[in-house]
Amino acid sequence: MVRFLPFLISLVLTVYALFSCIQTPDEDVPHLPKLLWIVLIVFVPFAGPIVWLLMSRAHLNREESVVRREPPKPPARPSAPDDDPDFLKSLDRYRDPRTTAKPPEPEGTKDEPKPPKKPKGSEDSPSETDDGKA
Repeated sequence: MVRFLPFLISLVLTVYALFSCIQTPDEDVPHLPKLLWIVLIVFVPFAGPIVWLLMSRAHLNREESVVRREPPKPPARPSAPDDDPDFLKSLDRYRDPRTTAKPPEPEGTKDEPKPPKKPKGSEDSPSETDDGKA
């Protein structure tokens, strides 16, 4: 069993590196064309897969460090629904008017009817028939 271990390790490394190389987009392949990397991985045991794995990791880390240096862009929209004013306005149609408290209207608004004007002779004094008892 021990004498098959180097072959098994080489096979696993080769298969893993081969799938990794095939799935990598062409523009992300480091230094060599993708077809040449596949040939190196398949025909150079141990060294081909290990070099591919190291180079691809270094290439990805280099690209990530360049991307990290850019300042973060502010989000185009609010991140949560309760931060979005359009969403909150859309909820108004689902509110029950019986449970929604309306703010008190200030006195003297246009909608409030005005009391009728009293004739000039009738002040707030008690009339002759009124004895002042309520």
